Amino acid sequence: MRELVTSAAASSRLELAGEWLRKRGPAGRALVVGATQEAAAEVVRTAATAAGAAFGWQRFTLGRLAAAVAAQAMSARGLSPLSPLGVEAVCARVVHQLRGRLGKLDAVAAQPGLPRALSRTIQELRLSGARPVGDLGRVLDAYEAELRQAALADRAGVFRLALEADSPLLDLPALLLDLPLRATLEERFVARLRGPVLAVAPSADAVRIARALGTAARPLAEPATTSLARVQQRLFVEGTDAMPPLGDDVLLLSAPGESRECVEIARLVRREAERGIPFDRMAVLLRAPGQYRPLLEEAFARAGIPAHFASGTQQPNPAGRAFLALLACAADGLSARRFAEYLSLGEVPQAVSGAPPDAPPSGDRWVPPDSELTARPAAEPAPAAEPGPPADLDAPVVAGALRAPWRWEQLLIDAAVIGGRQRWKRRLDGLEAQLRATLAAFAEDEARAQRMERELADLAALREFALPLLDALAALPASATWAGWIDPLTALATRALREPARVLSLLAELAPMGPVGPVSLGEVRVVLGRRLTELSVPPPGKRHGKVFIAPVAAARGLSFDSVFVPGLAEKLFPQKVMEDPLLRDEERRPLAELETSEDRIAAERLALRLAVGAARGKLVLSWPRIDLSQGRARVPSFYGLEVVRAAEGTLPGFADLARRAEQALRTRAGWPAPREAADAIDEAEHDLALLASALQDPKASKGTAAYLLAANPHLSRALRSRARRGLRRWTPADGLVQPTAAALQAMQAHQPVARSYSPTALQNYAACPYKFVLQAIHRLAPREVPEGIDEIDPLSRGSLIHEAQYELLRELSEAGEVPIRDLPAAQLRLEAVVDRVARRWEDDLAPAIERVWKDCIAGVKIDLREWLRRMSEEPGWAPWRFELSFGLPEMSQRDPHSSREPVLLDEGIRLRGSIDLVERAPDGALRATDHKTGKAWAQKGTVIGGGATLQPALYALALEKLFPGTRVEDGRLYYCTYGGDFTSVPVALDATARGSVQQLAKTIGDAIAQGFLPAAPRDERECGRCDYLAVCGPSEWARTRRKPADALAPLVQLRGMP
Repeated sequence: MRELVTSAAASSRLELAGEWLRKRGPAGRALVVGATQEAAAEVVRTAATAAGAAFGWQRFTLGRLAAAVAAQAMSARGLSPLSPLGVEAVCARVVHQLRGRLGKLDAVAAQPGLPRALSRTIQELRLSGARPVGDLGRVLDAYEAELRQAALADRAGVFRLALEADSPLLDLPALLLDLPLRATLEERFVARLRGPVLAVAPSADAVRIARALGTAARPLAEPATTSLARVQQRLFVEGTDAMPPLGDDVLLLSAPGESRECVEIARLVRREAERGIPFDRMAVLLRAPGQYRPLLEEAFARAGIPAHFASGTQQPNPAGRAFLALLACAADGLSARRFAEYLSLGEVPQAVSGAPPDAPPSGDRWVPPDSELTARPAAEPAPAAEPGPPADLDAPVVAGALRAPWRWEQLLIDAAVIGGRQRWKRRLDGLEAQLRATLAAFAEDEARAQRMERELADLAALREFALPLLDALAALPASATWAGWIDPLTALATRALREPARVLSLLAELAPMGPVGPVSLGEVRVVLGRRLTELSVPPPGKRHGKVFIAPVAAARGLSFDSVFVPGLAEKLFPQKVMEDPLLRDEERRPLAELETSEDRIAAERLALRLAVGAARGKLVLSWPRIDLSQGRARVPSFYGLEVVRAAEGTLPGFADLARRAEQALRTRAGWPAPREAADAIDEAEHDLALLASALQDPKASKGTAAYLLAANPHLSRALRSRARRGLRRWTPADGLVQPTAAALQAMQAHQPVARSYSPTALQNYAACPYKFVLQAIHRLAPREVPEGIDEIDPLSRGSLIHEAQYELLRELSEAGEVPIRDLPAAQLRLEAVVDRVARRWEDDLAPAIERVWKDCIAGVKIDLREWLRRMSEEPGWAPWRFELSFGLPEMSQRDPHSSREPVLLDEGIRLRGSIDLVERAPDGALRATDHKTGKAWAQKGTVIGGGATLQPALYALALEKLFPGTRVEDGRLYYCTYGGDFTSVPVALDATARGSVQQLAKTIGDAIAQGFLPAAPRDERECGRCDYLAVCGPSEWARTRRKPADALAPLVQLRGMP
């Protein structure tokens, strides 16, 4: 006997299904085939609870039942089931094989989305028994050939085998619970059931199941006395009579955005719980799960509501991303940047030694794949283990070596590793030699020696851990079958990842594809990339005691007292209906029963019917009024109008719908809190609600928010800082202003006369006093990333030119060829020097494009040849000292006459730096030259350029101290390239220069003495090019213009100096 019963209400269908199961008796055998394993388990659990116990009720999804029936036939034929990921991988292989013969698909063959799109279309074709012609037919033929060659069975293949196989399962009484049939093969398999069958189905989804069972549907007679019942029964049914207005069991509401919408749902869930509805009798059903799932996760966590995400939480997975970073490292030639990315994700495993752990045997690396076609026992799946605590990234000691991955990245930068196994070893060896040399040179400096020893220990730990992994990456095959890939990849995952289980499970899905290949590393990354970037984490434990959150389709076979359906807005629910780009509707209609746009529209309507039908007592439909990501209003879905029409019998307008929703829930954008503090879901909302009332009636609410200043010291500091930044007076929130007595005392150690400064650091004061604090006092610097370059940046080009100038002048001086008299010989020497320096820089920078690098070096040679020619034609000055440094003890390239001690100027500045070139005149006078390689922006007549051009004056004064009794004529900026037009900007060392430097020292010294160094940029462009934009924000220039200008008078005077 076969019976099909339909109802719009899931609760009615489930009551009938439970009654049928109980009639089987506790020991009677029966099949329960649900749309999901959760639905099948739920109906069995409910019926067994009423009966006291039950044995022999077997739970399946349709796919698992087909796999169980076909298992013996698959074993006899040596076939392995293919998961959806495996199907995608086979499609990727087919695309690779047919490259150039794909017709219209060749234009997108290199796109990673093509294999995924092909997998969907091919599965639909095979399940429906359709065979298209043309390009897609050729791809389908190649796909099926791959399956035969590799002895694989996809979903369609399993169902075909199940149609041919015989099994005692087919003779058992069967309960088909809200079973969705979408393909011909599924219908034919259901038709093979030989025992008594009861099928329950939604009223709008019974056509295929009725055809499969060969019986007409019998609708349940149900009264429509409530708004919820009327909506369930009359949704998308024409010709309804006028009815009473919506009752409290159907609620329509809107919120300013998706995030606020999820917060309001969490608030309503708490209200439902307060009136006695258990959490597990409530559900949130999603039509756009990717958009809403993370927002609901955050909202429910804030509200302290336990949630069960039925399809798993889609979240960034550090292990998967770390594994992809390692594969990218291998693909990019062992890129140091990619390896640093791997280190940054916190997946470095713990090990007995500093080296990565050994890979366990292959059998011990296997983790069960998560696939419906994999035969499993009917027992409840084991709950997923909660992830362990994050690894200690600075564990004290491992085998005597300090393990500190967060410091390894800095070592990679210092060593300029870039990539390549040989380069890794060579550069790490070079860094070790450099550190040991520094340690030997400063053995008496205890603090510096300890720092060098720590860096050497870190370097040893990095070498011990990284090099074995790099060897494993280098050993990955260039091309192999999937079997040849899976073994080294699983071994790599167990060695390199702290939590490799989900990666191993994903690789296990690909195991049946072992014979398929050869496959390149690029194909492997395409197949794994999307699935490893964000993994679907199975929900830990069972759903009981938690709010059920799932896509609408997962609600088949389930019923809840209260159901929430968010996202009832345009393009969210219903979603935009789009044709299959690989097989258009006009091509589909002549084939078998393939889905067309009409079916897709019906599927969207069915989704709303399923969501509405899952509610037993209350239905809440909501939508966002504003698309905050695009800053525009959202239009409510016409499905909202249809809900009101089904309940009341008349179709309202959009304005009426919006009015109803806003009356049901009064919220406002920009103030994420309820009107009453008692309705808050967390402390933040509670505080904002109290603040809103205080702002509306300050006198009545005086003192209401005072507790905020004592609740949390960080919040108190943030509130005070934010308020002070808006005041029209200078406060500590404006930079280093009004420091405490202890801070002011500590600042005096940074007086210009107390410690050394470089000219560049002093120039930062005129640019912005707070920038001076951050750079020169706090010594903050931007993070560096170890990676190869496409073209050399201006700063690096300038450093390369300086290095070449130093080496050339040193060689010429040692050979006695200064001043330059034989220009051709000097130019030949210049060519050799530039080539030598360029090779070192090429090794350091590892440029990606050789031609671009060579063009850059050719340009450097052109500039330096002209610089050398002009130098030889200037008889009044001869090069004398090169890179003459003072106060820079660790400088590798410097003149032998350099001094490790800084120079104390009479004007009140303790100076350190390096003079690019000291020139001497025949009468013994000296000139300090600072080479510039950019455009000439300093003007003739400049002295200190408003505090922005200090090198000429300061270096000239420094020469007086370094060579007492020698006359120093001037200092100069020399723009020594064609870009700067070889412009010379001299600054005579006269009373004006000395007075300007003295005024500079006084201005900075007074600011430090007073503790007044605010964020006061020179102009509105200064913040845009500042490294510390993230510290202050982009609007400091406009904000500080509202502050009293008299406090900045000394700074303004300095900026106005020539």
